[in-house]
Amino acid sequence: MDPARPVAEVAVAVGGRWTCVGDEARCASRVPAGAEAIDLRGGSALPGLADAHGHVASLGQAMAAVSLHGARDEAECVQRIAERARATPRDQWIIARGWDQTRWPSRRFPGLEMLSAAVPDHPVLAMRVDGHAIWANARALALAGVGRDTQDPEGGRITRGPDGAPTGVLVDNAEGLVMRRMPAPTPEATERAVLAALAHLVALGITSVHDAGVDTATLAVYRHLAERHALPIHVYAMINGQAPMPEVKASMEAWGATPRIGRLTVRAVKMLADGALGSRGALLFQPYSDDPSTIGLSVTPASELRARILDVARAGFQPAVHAIGDRAVHEVLDDFLAASHLSPALRPRVEHLQILDPSDLATLVASHAVASMQPTHATSDGPWAEDRLGHGTDRQRGAYAWRTVLDAHVPLACGSDFPVEDPDPFAGIRSAVLRTWPDGPPGGWMPEQRMTIDEALRCFTTGAAYAEGAETERGRIAEGYIADAALLTVDPLAGVEHLESSALTTTIVDGEVAWRR
Repeated sequence: MDPARPVAEVAVAVGGRWTCVGDEARCASRVPAGAEAIDLRGGSALPGLADAHGHVASLGQAMAAVSLHGARDEAECVQRIAERARATPRDQWIIARGWDQTRWPSRRFPGLEMLSAAVPDHPVLAMRVDGHAIWANARALALAGVGRDTQDPEGGRITRGPDGAPTGVLVDNAEGLVMRRMPAPTPEATERAVLAALAHLVALGITSVHDAGVDTATLAVYRHLAERHALPIHVYAMINGQAPMPEVKASMEAWGATPRIGRLTVRAVKMLADGALGSRGALLFQPYSDDPSTIGLSVTPASELRARILDVARAGFQPAVHAIGDRAVHEVLDDFLAASHLSPALRPRVEHLQILDPSDLATLVASHAVASMQPTHATSDGPWAEDRLGHGTDRQRGAYAWRTVLDAHVPLACGSDFPVEDPDPFAGIRSAVLRTWPDGPPGGWMPEQRMTIDEALRCFTTGAAYAEGAETERGRIAEGYIADAALLTVDPLAGVEHLESSALTTTIVDGEVAWRR
């Protein structure tokens, strides 16, 4: 990934940095006595891979929750939840994650009756795959006091039947009505979740991760781990910008004094403009093609979001804003322009940037924003996205449009949004290049938006490093850079179809073997 030296025979790491990169004759004398030599045996080494948008504690918690991924319908989800309930003491919460009604024959949200009948004695909270909707049973709704007379909160929606009674699904800001009734995890439980997730990431060749939206309690856990040198990879943690603003300002003040501790950096604040496309919470200019009654949700009112972005910029932190729908993206880019005079090195980030109105491309360029996009969203959403957006519409042509972004020379950073998607970066690279899925279009969905292999590798390495301001330290195997690498049995440039996580043999972090198959 170094333009000055695209390919090298040997890389030498001393003291956690690459000290020689080049041919064997030049670097042989730079190898310290007793150093471990790794022969790639016909394979290849890449810079350590990065995930520029994930949720670390949530991944660790999801690993312990009931998995609803791949469930074929509502009944299968209920069966899995009920099985866990049978092995769980009465009254304890059952947490599940991963249901996706777009993959069911009905394509409808689940309901209250079947889940409540199967699990009557445990409160149940089942998170939709995108995290922007929850499915609760009657016991959980009763504990939360959610009933027919409960009003929708601003930026949220309680799904209801014809009689106005809740049907069990709560979207975006309505999630909090139930979630705040759950017992908060202890610091010890959060630490276990964080370490389990990071161990999973390092086994995928990931050496740095951007944790999008970290609450105060989890930041304290991160600080403790960083001070003990217990973080296995580099973490770029974003403060949760949806918290009350006094709490956000206190966090910025605390971390502004010591933004970097070992492998932990805290220099960004994550905010939300809208919801997700799958739960029809993404904010659109025009109504949804498959539900003309809604244009989505403003999770944060526009005036409040602009005020928060300006406050974050004034404090010298990087604004990172979740924006999926074309209207949300439009409003956020205008906010970034308004904030651009506050810091020439602001590098604001649009997280997801899933639907870009063609008329906003010039604003994206002028705002000097980073496009933080997740290639696997396109291949997960592709089977149903046109139902939401309309086939052949301008907004459909602007969906998941990373070719458009690259051609406009906008900085692009790639991730997965785990646990919404699998954190496997090789799946992300294949999605970026092929844009298809099993039984999907052979030439790719909207193939004009495909990346080259080299571009995909860059957005998971140098692009992610740039997005956190670390482009002079990470993202390349180059002399002076931090010695992070992913070692493979294959050459990725020989064909993306062979680029699988099974090809990974070793992950190197700071010049030390962090994981080996």
